[in-house]
Amino acid sequence: MKPAPVILVSPLDWGLGHATRCIPLINRLIGYGATVMVAAHGDTATLLKEAFPDITIVPFKGYNVRYHATLPAGIKLMFSAWRILMAIAREHRQIKNIVQQHKVDAIISDNRYGLWYSKVYCVFITHQLNIISPFLPRLINPALAALVRYFVKKFDECWIPDYQGKVNISGKLSHGRPIPVNARFIGPLSRFRLQNKSESKVLSFDLVAIVSGPEPQRTIFKNRLLEQLPIPGVRSLVISGIPGNTQIAIREDGLYEAGHLDAETLFNILASKPVVICRAGYSTLMDIEVTGNPALLIPTPGQTEQQYLAQRLSAYPGFIYQPQNKISLSAAYSILKHQLPPQFEKEEAGEMHIPELIERLKNRN
Repeated sequence: MKPAPVILVSPLDWGLGHATRCIPLINRLIGYGATVMVAAHGDTATLLKEAFPDITIVPFKGYNVRYHATLPAGIKLMFSAWRILMAIAREHRQIKNIVQQHKVDAIISDNRYGLWYSKVYCVFITHQLNIISPFLPRLINPALAALVRYFVKKFDECWIPDYQGKVNISGKLSHGRPIPVNARFIGPLSRFRLQNKSESKVLSFDLVAIVSGPEPQRTIFKNRLLEQLPIPGVRSLVISGIPGNTQIAIREDGLYEAGHLDAETLFNILASKPVVICRAGYSTLMDIEVTGNPALLIPTPGQTEQQYLAQRLSAYPGFIYQPQNKISLSAAYSILKHQLPPQFEKEEAGEMHIPELIERLKNRN
């Protein structure tokens, strides 16, 4: 009998979205008989360990991106570009030792550009083949697209978590330019796709605020929300985006709070269709697409990807875009409570072809 292939999954540590969207991937890999390990650290490792208590976590330093409290994210990232490139080079050197030490057969990298190694099968996951520059976009965007494609070609496959058709989530982040020959659309990756609504009683809310992203903007975002919550007469929950504390508690002012919720609990809360307040992070948008919640999108200041997605989706009923310095929760809630977001073209979802990947790895052993 052929041994189960060992697959190393490593999500980017840029907020928790990359980790949460790896949950359905890991579930499917385990379901098809693979031995899965995770290379991560910090909150990313904590979240995935909570989701998969028996999984092996290989300590693996990330990019450790932090935003500035006042500088736009684009400017901060421009000055941090050399550090990110150094981190890519470092992780590429280190992954070889991890592969050899743990006898890894394949690597699935969620947006970590350095995790390719010619001696094992490597898959790269990204929704940003076309990164949007905050400066001189007509000049710099083509260069960034070329750089991304340079790294993508190092991998055996590139999986794009979106619909291929004209109705899609990522817009020009993944569409509009020819995709690499080794890339294909696999449909959105959401931890909620395997969930079914619980028949048991769960807490219900009119409004759920999901806080996410790197510091210090995560805390700034939460504090801005707390300035306007709770809205009188609106049963509200704030999820702070901190793994470890999964208990829902109520404050003296009637606002409910939790640090983090597991996928099943959060799905059951969102299944009753409360209005969602959140960043326009791509993983959050993929989750909302499954649960069908109307949403107020508040992008991280200066983060061009989120600004683009929020502005683009606000053209649809069921989505409202507000900048962080002009938040009006009560006004947005009064509109969104009567709306639902649009449905996307699920017939063009694509597939990860996990069984074929497992069989290919077994044949290589």
